[in-house]
Amino acid sequence: MDNLHTGIDEYLSGDLSKAIKLLNEHINNNGYDLGAAYYHLGLCYSDLNNLSEACKHFVKAVEFSPNKSMYLYKLGLCYYRLMALDKARDILLKTININPEHQRSRFLLGQVYFQQGQMNEAENIFTNVLEKSPDFADAYYYRAITRYQLSKDKQALQDLDKAININPDYIDALLESSKINFENGSYNEAADICKVIYDKGYRNFSFIKYYLTTLSKTDRKDELKLLKTESASLFPNNLEIDNI
Repeated sequence: MDNLHTGIDEYLSGDLSKAIKLLNEHINNNGYDLGAAYYHLGLCYSDLNNLSEACKHFVKAVEFSPNKSMYLYKLGLCYYRLMALDKARDILLKTININPEHQRSRFLLGQVYFQQGQMNEAENIFTNVLEKSPDFADAYYYRAITRYQLSKDKQALQDLDKAININPDYIDALLESSKINFENGSYNEAADICKVIYDKGYRNFSFIKYYLTTLSKTDRKDELKLLKTESASLFPNNLEIDNI
């Protein structure tokens, strides 16, 4: 096998150092399909969390293979992880233009718009994603937090319910639903959701403190007392919890 295919195999097997060596040798020898070589080098550096090197190699991959939607998507994702949001947006728009069915690019574009504070654009993108992928729990979640930013609390809660129905263990969606209910004065509903989270074994300190605060807004004194007792064993002598 030649260095390109061997390098790809080494990448897939997890030997990134050997993959990088073989792929660079293939490039230095002016081998065929240099786009694939640069693309897999980008994947190697991405796995090593060296995003600057990953981006550099994805850019070269796109130069050699400008119509490969996966190469463009990985470059857009790399820019997003570096928070180079304008570059990520432009690359993702190009990806979608080449391949309108590339749902991962469309979903990531929605996240880019969200990070840029362009909530209406983000909502539209997530809606478009859900039209084609109605079982996409993350898309419901991100549309929900987008709608929350747009003060569409009722619609946000509906989206969170859909995300949770698809994935009952979606802790972020459960937490967000509880907090929106809390902010709208629906304390019992917020506490009910907290109990679901707690029963799933979630014991994060900030969550326990929030759960106690939520219960303190209700008349569920026995439940509050029990949770305080359990919390004291988890976080002994913690004044923040003692004072709730």
